[in-house]
Amino acid sequence: MLEKEAYPALDELTSKISTLNLERVRQIKSRLVTISGRVQKVRDELEHLLDDDMDMAEMYLTDKLAQQLEETSSRDELDNNAFESDDERDEDSKSKARRSYESSSGFKPNIEELEMLLEAYFTQVGGTLNKLSTLREYVDDTEDYINIMLDDKQNQLLQMGVMLSTASLVLNAGIVVSGVFGMNIDIELFNSGQLQFLETVIVLHPQPSDANRDLRPTELPLGITGFLIARQHLRSALLPASGNR
Repeated sequence: MLEKEAYPALDELTSKISTLNLERVRQIKSRLVTISGRVQKVRDELEHLLDDDMDMAEMYLTDKLAQQLEETSSRDELDNNAFESDDERDEDSKSKARRSYESSSGFKPNIEELEMLLEAYFTQVGGTLNKLSTLREYVDDTEDYINIMLDDKQNQLLQMGVMLSTASLVLNAGIVVSGVFGMNIDIELFNSGQLQFLETVIVLHPQPSDANRDLRPTELPLGITGFLIARQHLRSALLPASGNR
């Protein structure tokens, strides 16, 4: 029953790893360990009985009961013949001692039938234990296969984590570079006075063409008008400075 239930559950676990399948396999493994322990104990007891002939003889309960009845009847006869002579008592005691000695030393009970029966049981129990051992090995192989699959999934997750970390590092490096170039760089021209600013504007501004020189300020293009205004401001700024000198 356990064998028919275990193999399909293990095959299903290898094809689909889920909590339900893992729980089923765990229960099957627990039952397998319990049954294997019991079968091993039965096998050890049978082996112990097969090694000891006296223990097997003790299992013949009918013969044992008949022997006890015989001993009881002989004891009753001895009680009835309690008034016999001392010689007869000595002979009876000697014969009993001889029988007890023979039973302890050279007595070999007829245990062939029981031995054959126990050997058949021992063989059957050994076959059951071999099946359980094979099932246990299959469970161990399935566990190893599941561990390999889980290790592969873990390696894939670690690889993905490394890739995400690398992408995050590159993105952070780009943000740092953008931040460095986006900083407020100190330009001395912005800190100078209005005079130098106007000089820079005049120098960088294009000169008016010959066609536009005779035009009035209102008719000049916007760039030329700005140039004239900047030159006028420059002159007004230079005249007070020359007068103070």
